Amino acid sequence: MQVLHQLPKFDDPKILVGGTHMDDAAVYKIDENTAIVQTVDILTPIADDPYIFGQIVAANSLSDIYAMGAKPITSLSILCYPPEKIDNKIVNSMLKGAADKVKEAGACIIGGHTLKDTEVKCGLAVTGIVAPDKIVTNSGAKPGDRLILTKPLGTGIISTAIKANLAPTKAINKINNNMCQLNKNACDAMLEVGVSSATDITGFGLLGHVFEMAEASNVSMIIKAPQVPIIEETLEFAKMGLFPQGSIMNFEFVKPNTQFEHNVDAELQLLLCDAQTSGGLLISVPEERSETLLNLLIMKGITSACIIGGVINEKERRIYVN
Repeated sequence: MQVLHQLPKFDDPKILVGGTHMDDAAVYKIDENTAIVQTVDILTPIADDPYIFGQIVAANSLSDIYAMGAKPITSLSILCYPPEKIDNKIVNSMLKGAADKVKEAGACIIGGHTLKDTEVKCGLAVTGIVAPDKIVTNSGAKPGDRLILTKPLGTGIISTAIKANLAPTKAINKINNNMCQLNKNACDAMLEVGVSSATDITGFGLLGHVFEMAEASNVSMIIKAPQVPIIEETLEFAKMGLFPQGSIMNFEFVKPNTQFEHNVDAELQLLLCDAQTSGGLLISVPEERSETLLNLLIMKGITSACIIGGVINEKERRIYVN
């Protein structure tokens, strides 16, 4: 984040969304009816199966486009790997996984770039389109809104358990399914209902992205911890302290701006900061539309979607967890 704040600024009225609020993607106006949405993301392997990893890479990169209420159209692949150590069959399987997921999104891969590296890294630079008056940003949350989360938390801590050979197959399958799931249906639902703001939950964890939305919108937010969907197996691993370093860093970052009620235990506080890969959308929606959106999400197969809190006027802290 500090590096991104140091990027040179461009004074161009066609830049509708830049880096000011650390939004999910940039938006550039082409004409009165069309704007392009651009993002880039890259991952190191988070799944043993290269085909599944490729799908996760694509779903994760596409998510930023969906968070802006846009439609992905094209992408460029980015691949770094040590050719002397990685068999071409593994590389092909990884790229096929990414391609199949991009096709599922109704977009296409039209090129890319490959680099020789000491470890595998794979990602996509994605371009989408959106009407300039339909852009969804992370800075539009309003007091009275309800907050909806569309995927459960837990990918960070279970990934750590996998590295320690402690994660059961059931838990591994759960996080792989979650990470491979596109946020397309969630995007379609929020556009149909009409929402105030949205962002996707990735490396900064739930509370990190809640803080970004609250800060950008100049509001505070209440999170009801018992209502936050969490993959069941994560609770056991949390008690064992199997948190990735990124999750701990997220907690330290949000702690000065967060008030935790005394009944929210330490493990749950950290779980709310668990660094996610290809997480769900966090959507701020007017209260009168919240049940409509929730029901529509569930109808579209997003059964983990839950109302997890609400938006209030700016107070001393940005986040209140109870």
